[in-house]
Amino acid sequence: MRWRLRTIVCRPAGLWAALVLGLVCDRPTSAQGTADSASVALQARFAAMELLLCFQGKGSSLPYDAGVMHEAYVRIPSLREGRTIVAGNSSGSIPAAYFCCHGFTDATVQHAEERLKHGNRDEVRAMENVNNKMSKLARGLGTEIKHTALSEFIAFALGVRSWQDTRSIDEIVRRSVATPQHPCLIVACNKEVLEDRHPEDSFSPGRLKEIDLTNMEVSWKPEVHAYYLRHPDRFRREHPNLVLGPDRRVGRAVTFFVDRAMHDLLSRIPPEERLGDLRLMTDAADVALAILASASEPTYFEPVVDPRPGKILAADRTNLLEAVRRRTYYGGYIISMPAQDVRRMLPGVRVLGTGWRHNPLFARTLLKNWLLADCEQVAFLSEWWADMEVNPDPEFTSHMENRDTTGEQEYQYGLRRAREVFDRDGCLPSFVMRPRFDYAAESSIAPAYAAADMVADPAGPDDRATLKTMRGLTPLIEPALKQGEELPGLLQRSEQE
Repeated sequence: MRWRLRTIVCRPAGLWAALVLGLVCDRPTSAQGTADSASVALQARFAAMELLLCFQGKGSSLPYDAGVMHEAYVRIPSLREGRTIVAGNSSGSIPAAYFCCHGFTDATVQHAEERLKHGNRDEVRAMENVNNKMSKLARGLGTEIKHTALSEFIAFALGVRSWQDTRSIDEIVRRSVATPQHPCLIVACNKEVLEDRHPEDSFSPGRLKEIDLTNMEVSWKPEVHAYYLRHPDRFRREHPNLVLGPDRRVGRAVTFFVDRAMHDLLSRIPPEERLGDLRLMTDAADVALAILASASEPTYFEPVVDPRPGKILAADRTNLLEAVRRRTYYGGYIISMPAQDVRRMLPGVRVLGTGWRHNPLFARTLLKNWLLADCEQVAFLSEWWADMEVNPDPEFTSHMENRDTTGEQEYQYGLRRAREVFDRDGCLPSFVMRPRFDYAAESSIAPAYAAADMVADPAGPDDRATLKTMRGLTPLIEPALKQGEELPGLLQRSEQE
């Protein structure tokens, strides 16, 4: 299939209501008139989407993201007008889940700022002390804390105002009436698939598996697979939660928790190209599970078992249980900017990240030894899709390491950094790598607006137009308010701050 730029003159009625510059697919004529109702519904839902806002996890530094979010809401109409998809990983899953359920309004943004600034992070921040972690790990002790440390933030995401008397996260879920209402994607890695720890040395890799970073598929090494086929009893003993198949595939490294609309959209990517399994969220329990799955990273919290694996659409099998006996999630650290599949289905959207910090060498090596994937290499590939990333400056980075700022101070750092980045329309990752699938998917949805910088010129291999990235947010960002200018509600309050 070939993509080319073309001006489309649209009739006043229907989905396309204006003159737009979009991507047109050169499909056979017989296919042009066979769009099913699902395709029409997806076009109606997503053609106007302009922004993918990624809440990138930074440990306990949620107030920083609140500052970035505030300035983005003030300056980018796409958030205020329902033309935004939210994504999150690690602690960023909390605001992503909240806006998935409640959307962006002056009231919801103001409430999110207050809760992210003033939520109690003491237990998490104490656990984050690197020296204490290293000391415990060296003595073979666990560093993880209980999931109830996240109770306040899960209650916030689920809209439960009275949560203080609850004794469990399940009780918070029962009090919630929240459901996914807006397009959302939350990242979690799949423990059984990725785990590759040496059985006799917890700090060394087992070297039994390999990962294909083009689609995050994990496989047994050829000699390992051949050995286990000859010794199935040993396989069952050493890998009780996996199923040995006739080929080397183990499964996808990641799962994307998605609402129904995003599930229907991303499931149209060919399974061999999609980066992860899709886990459908339909109720408050699913949303809470998504937060726990993404936040429960190694050395932070214990991994989380999915109680309803039937809601998972596996990328490489029709039935997930053909590959695993259970699905356990171990944090969302593995992909900090989950934009690839979204851009391939919605070529016109721009991608904004709230900022990320690279792992120190010790943490990077430990994660790779335990869970196969080098998160730095994955970051280079995923951040290729960024159009802007509000990365912390060196001053705030030092505070993150020392954990010596209040929530209000962190919020101001995020607010100031976002204003600085938006004003100059520039802040990009330092290192990126081009992914293999850098072009629009065959069933992608053309934008219902002008998007002249959507693809690079000239076309890439096989005459496929490479999607352009690192474009900035110029078409979306409004200028900062000048002295004396006023906007109602939350927007006016931003200038007063």
